[in-house]
Order: sequence, then structure tokens, then C-alpha cells
Amino acid sequence: MATASYGVSAETVHGLDDRIQITNTAVYPWRANASLLITARDGSQWIGTGWFIGPHTLMTAGHVVFIKNSGVPGRDGFVQSIRVMPGRNGAALPYGAVLSSNLRTVAGWSTNGDPNFDYGAIILPTNLGNTTGWYGFGVYSDADLLSAIGNIAGYPGDKPSGTQWYAARRLEAVDSRKVYYDIDTAGGQSGSAVYRIINGARYAVAIHAYGGATTNSGTRIVQPVFNNMVAWKA
Repeated sequence: MATASYGVSAETVHGLDDRIQITNTAVYPWRANASLLITARDGSQWIGTGWFIGPHTLMTAGHVVFIKNSGVPGRDGFVQSIRVMPGRNGAALPYGAVLSSNLRTVAGWSTNGDPNFDYGAIILPTNLGNTTGWYGFGVYSDADLLSAIGNIAGYPGDKPSGTQWYAARRLEAVDSRKVYYDIDTAGGQSGSAVYRIINGARYAVAIHAYGGATTNSGTRIVQPVFNNMVAWKA
């Protein structure tokens, strides 16, 4: 078992670990997050995180659905399948598991391997999202994001298998395609929503993908990303 990652260390804990475990995963919003078991083209297995944006669509990182530049013969390309387990809590699967091979990403990732385009989607054969609920998402200005608290919940590989963990902290920096934050995460949380809470509602602003020495980062939801998400949600 391994962690879906690409290039630099996927995600990083900085200093003390601020993450708290979510044990009541069968309520919203935690049940809108899914533990992912990924089977690559060469049969290797990886873990990641996804989150519902509609009845049958989950967002995740591009490197979760499409492996690029692994250096391993037969591994690169769209993965064979992803087992989606919403609201997983260790061995407990309150909403069961759904297998999907209906995956989406963009050429900026699949062709170019550009981290600025590291996002993708999983399309389920069922409307499980009608049961779990889903996240909103939006395009926000630099100033808006820099005044916001970022929230991340997902399924890190450095904690007990299949357990969901949450942390929050102010967003630190933005550029045209990325959002940066010092929110503790670890491998396996690739694909998690980076979201803000506005009047009690949750709106994703980025898709968590990478770690660094002092900040982690996600693919920013800018207008072209938003437009793809709307199309994939349909």
C-alpha cells in the first residue's frame, strides 16, 4: 500500500500536528469526504481522498486519477479503478464502497504533468451523493482568500488506516493557479477539499495536492477549473 503522490513529498506536517480525528463520520460534512483505494495500471495500490460535488461526482487530485512520470513501466496513465468509501471510519463503511473507472482530468495534467493543473474527478455509477451531501465550490479573489480560514479533512496515510482527520488555519498565499497554507496534512490526503465556511455552508477553494518545507498547496479553483467542475457534476 502506498500514497498517491507526484514529484515532491505529497503533503507535510509542520511542527506540532494540529490534526484532530473525526470519529462521527456518518454525518455531513464528514460523510461527503471519501477514502479512496486506487489500483494503478500495473496493479499497484495507492490511497487518496475525494469529496462529493454532486450526486455522482467527486473531486480529487489529478495525480490520484492519472499517474504521470512515475518512472515505473506500465504504471502511468489513467488508473484502472478507484474504490470510493464515503465517510469511512477505519473498518466501518457507513455508505459502503463504490468502484469507478470513469475518471476525468485535464490535458495540463495528463499531457504536461503541470502541478498547476493537478485536479481531476471520479464519476460514480450511482447517485450516492444524494445520500452523503456535497460541497459547494467557488472562484474567489486573492484578497478574499487571504482573509479566509482554510479547512481540510481527509484520509492521511500516517494515521490508522481509513481514519479521517481535520485541521484548519488561515490561508497564507495565493498565485494564479495555487493556494498555499500551513495546514497539517500527510500523504493520502491528496485530493482533499480546501474549503472555507460561509454562513455555515462549505465552499471549496482548492484541491489539496502538494507539500513543501513550510507550506502545503492545492490547485486553485479559478474560472476554467470551476467550469470543468460544473460540467463534471452534470
